[in-house]
Amino acid sequence: MRYNSYFSSVKLHCEKWLSRDVLVSNLAVVITWFNAMGWLDYICSSHTIYPRLVKMFYANLATSTTCVANSFVLGTPICITPDLIAETLGIPNEGITNFHDIGKTEALGICLEQPNVNPIMNVTSSHLPIASRIVLLLVTNTFLPKQGSHTLPSERDLKFVACVKNGTQINLPYLIVNHLLSRPNHTPYPMLLSRIISTVLASFNIDIPDDEQSVKPSHKHLRSLSSKLTDSGRNKW
Repeated sequence: MRYNSYFSSVKLHCEKWLSRDVLVSNLAVVITWFNAMGWLDYICSSHTIYPRLVKMFYANLATSTTCVANSFVLGTPICITPDLIAETLGIPNEGITNFHDIGKTEALGICLEQPNVNPIMNVTSSHLPIASRIVLLLVTNTFLPKQGSHTLPSERDLKFVACVKNGTQINLPYLIVNHLLSRPNHTPYPMLLSRIISTVLASFNIDIPDDEQSVKPSHKHLRSLSSKLTDSGRNKW
């Protein structure tokens, strides 16, 4: 596989180092899961980040009772819907929009790969098999990024991981829009928003100022999951 040459070992969260062979074998499994979900290209994509424009988007973000994020950047209206997210990222706009119908015990069993689990046990990332930990890492850093500890998954995080593992289609565009709307004091998705903002501005023939601060990803073309995981703390989506 292409990512064989990128690393010899890697850490997941603050745990012990994993050998390359162990990680590669688990990555191969995870890749099949994300490919089935239609998200693999999204995970491996990259775009220049414009921090000030992203902050401007959140500063002007209007409150909403629907799954639509309306804001202004450089005086230009920005309207983000699940359809726009799906089109921008090239991912499906279908599937479940919440995890209410998935039981906690069921999700724990899938995540831990154990038939009988204690539904009240406190699960940390170290309890999870390696493949589940990799998915959790992407859930808490990329799909539904959160502040605080990434080693203590929420019930929603575990249900998300379980759905990925058992192939339940998740409407990720819908969840992304709702997630950014629910985080007014947090600025998730800087790379995604930068991509959308630059596209919308271009459609109005508005150029991003030459002196606008920008951050380019450390890898010009992130075409393998390994480059994301070895630099997990700096994932920008």
